[in-house]
Amino acid sequence: MINKKKIADDLIKFLQNGNPLIDENVSRSRSLIELGIIDSFGIIEIIGYFEKKYKIKIKDNEITKEHFGSINVMTNLIINKIHNNEK
Repeated sequence: MINKKKIADDLIKFLQNGNPLIDENVSRSRSLIELGIIDSFGIIEIIGYFEKKYKIKIKDNEITKEHFGSINVMTNLIINKIHNNEK
């Protein structure tokens, strides 16, 4: 069963592959862009990762700070996408 913690942990591992200085205690509620962890290219990479791993489609109009600001909001988006795909 996929849950928020698993998705968040997977995302952190994905981010660590690109930047080994990121540790598992990175803020889950603060903006990754504002923290300097990712940039706009990083968002595109994360979208590709999510779409492939979770078999979902993220629409262009969903690529906003409200959906991709922090690990928590990204996790919520993925959970919602997964549940909507199951219906």
